[in-house]
Amino acid sequence: MDGKKSAHPLHDPAGYVALGQKLASSEQGELALSLIARAMNADPGDSRVRALSRMISSHKVDGFHRGMLADEPRNAAYRAAIERLAPGKNVLDVGTGSGLLAMMAARAGAKSVVACEMNPMLAATAREIVAANGLSDQITIIGRNSAELDKDADLAGGADLVISEIVSDDLIGEGMLPALEDVRTRLCRPGAVFLPEGADIRVSLCELTGKRTPIGEVEGFDLSLFNRHVAPTRPVHNAHPKLKQIGETGNLFTFEFYSDAEIPQTGEAALALASGGEQANGIAQWIRLRLTDGISYENAPGPARALHWPVRFSPLAGTEDGPEIDRSEIEAKIEVGGWFGGHQLTVWHRN
Repeated sequence: MDGKKSAHPLHDPAGYVALGQKLASSEQGELALSLIARAMNADPGDSRVRALSRMISSHKVDGFHRGMLADEPRNAAYRAAIERLAPGKNVLDVGTGSGLLAMMAARAGAKSVVACEMNPMLAATAREIVAANGLSDQITIIGRNSAELDKDADLAGGADLVISEIVSDDLIGEGMLPALEDVRTRLCRPGAVFLPEGADIRVSLCELTGKRTPIGEVEGFDLSLFNRHVAPTRPVHNAHPKLKQIGETGNLFTFEFYSDAEIPQTGEAALALASGGEQANGIAQWIRLRLTDGISYENAPGPARALHWPVRFSPLAGTEDGPEIDRSEIEAKIEVGGWFGGHQLTVWHRN
């Protein structure tokens, strides 16, 4: 709110929001929080100031954070693995967000904890959260991408334990694979441990009732060609009452984050349908995080409650009205294929 033109939220809402969002997107994202604090102190309790300020503080902050922090099975699995692995270790937390996993590591007895967060505004909030929990002496929050860290300057010689949860519902969408490869090659001490140590992209045949209707005639015009631009795969929460897993589960891809072994970009799984005459009209894809020996987390279809990550449903034959498959139509197993590249994954039924 400096300069000749005031960016006061009540006098110049557009200027206030534009300035705040510009700061939130910059390398000095923490200044956005300072701007909000000044505005709130000037007009405490004003609902307009609160609403405009929230537009700034939520700018370019993914909405998944709320669901992720509320996912109790996820939190419990990470806590159990961290309590086993963190004591006495120099820990690097990649993509710390709220700072939760870094604080778990500090509480578990880590020797030191460095947590990086590429969004400087979120990094500033994480510092406040760490301070509010009395852990500032044990945790260092750095508002940079892990690719910008230096092994000696930032990590005092490197990490013994790397904790990460930069995971999307297809595992790769947030750039986890190249980020962890860079961390492993540049920022770790010999013998460093990764948490999770590995992950799997899992698939099974499934039935989802209540299909989406393809685009057809709208206001008397044939718009069916527009279906080519509509992605057939869609997210469905794992506990959706109309999603039913049918038959075997298979791993389409398996990753070990501590290894430099190259993973083929094309994978396949042969899956049998369940007995009993069930029909399948799609492929369900989800992830499993293998945190450490005996501790894992996955968002497979079927639990009584929805977990953080959704299941991805892909209709058979890649169309909204894909054919159903029943046991009378097959002799052995259904072949499911997949390809990943960069931050993208696709799966299909090999007919």
